[in-house]
Amino acid sequence: MASSGYGRIMKTMILLFCALMGLMSAQEADQRVLGKSVEGSYADKVVVIEVGKKDLSVSQSFKFWERILKKADDDGAQAIVFDLNTPGGLAFPTTELMTQIANLKTPTISFVNPQALSAGTFVAVSTDRIYMKPGSAIGSAAIVDGTGAKIEDTMRAKLESFFDAHVRWIAEKKGYRKDVLRAMMIVSEKERNIEGNIVEAGALLALNSSEAIKPLNEGTLLATAEIQNLDALFEREGWDKADLVTATPTGFERLAWWVAGISGLLIVVGLSGGYFEIKTPGFGVGGVISLTAFGIFFFGNYLAGNMAGYELAALFVLGIVFIAIEIFVLPGFGIAGLIGLTIMIGSLVFAMVDNVAWERRQFEAPGIGGLGEVLNGPAMHLSFGIFGSFLILWAMMRFLPNIPFFSKHLLPGSVALGTGISEEAETGPRIGMTGTATTDLRPSGKAEIDGGILDVVADGKFVQKGDAVRIIKEDGMGVVVKGA
Repeated sequence: MASSGYGRIMKTMILLFCALMGLMSAQEADQRVLGKSVEGSYADKVVVIEVGKKDLSVSQSFKFWERILKKADDDGAQAIVFDLNTPGGLAFPTTELMTQIANLKTPTISFVNPQALSAGTFVAVSTDRIYMKPGSAIGSAAIVDGTGAKIEDTMRAKLESFFDAHVRWIAEKKGYRKDVLRAMMIVSEKERNIEGNIVEAGALLALNSSEAIKPLNEGTLLATAEIQNLDALFEREGWDKADLVTATPTGFERLAWWVAGISGLLIVVGLSGGYFEIKTPGFGVGGVISLTAFGIFFFGNYLAGNMAGYELAALFVLGIVFIAIEIFVLPGFGIAGLIGLTIMIGSLVFAMVDNVAWERRQFEAPGIGGLGEVLNGPAMHLSFGIFGSFLILWAMMRFLPNIPFFSKHLLPGSVALGTGISEEAETGPRIGMTGTATTDLRPSGKAEIDGGILDVVADGKFVQKGDAVRIIKEDGMGVVVKGA
């Protein structure tokens, strides 16, 4: 019964690990691991997408919106409404979102509630109609560097020409005035008069709700009308409130974003589990824990929009192989160990790098100050993981030997009592030499023998730092000592 139960647990863990490593699709994993998705069809529904203050600055949001817009369009939604309350965000991902919105078959509407500034303006003008809450504001959409650094003049000119061309295309497609959008986006050395709205030299155009709905010979200056809330919007458009559905992330998407946020903790668990597995050969628990932690780490960061993928996961495994070669084939921590450690650290760091931020850095896009800014967050997660794992390893060496269960079932697996090792039966040039343990031997550590420092393993009973030891066995696998 115990063996059968253990087998079922192992099988479940393997299936979970396969799902996490991407052998199942995201949708299948969502259904099998977290239960059946409750996200139904958007057919004939009015899909509301809420864009909050920080959403346009988070790459995961764009991945989520891309999926929702495609689903709504494919399902045949009645309309899509962007409920906007944002000061702006990432410029380049927003242009991609603008293109997707502009090319939808489904009617789109923006509700400025109560602000759509900077990148939020770009989202609003990509929709078919704009409604504004009384007193709300839209505009001030210049390209800026999110780090606070000044954009060099030539680079600014390049960026502004690109965004200007893209916004002109949007304006033509959706019927908005190009001069209004240009005044919101590009600073001029001359004063501008936009239908009675004076934009001073060196300033940008921003419109409040009453200014944006100013009637002209052909339509309004920018927005369709002022409305108080979504209820008023539904009433004006003739929609039934029963058809309203607010788009929310699936459980699997939320899990992915959460995993990305606890990457450092997963590194702690993964490294600690790996060490536990080395010290308890044949038991398997540490290996399962380590594989599961790193599987969740890579797959979660991948789904969260980071650079994690099969390639980096394979590099991580390659690093482990190099370290295993160093430990079991070429002991002494030389070139193989250094290569393996470098590959492992590199794969872990880059797996946490935001894809959008990396692309923006490559193309010198605003908002990223350099490679250091891109790697800062991942490096902090990695530092936490390494430091935390050291604490766990210290606690394991310090306390596990004193716990009866682990002392009886796990630790002897490293160097078991009664293995047949006898001082008389062993021969070798250093058999019988004595020295002093320079670290605690629990069971592995270091000892000073014959004027040199050796990596040694204690036979049976653990040895404290400073205790006398004597070599009782030496072969290609290492040096075995016991208390003298």
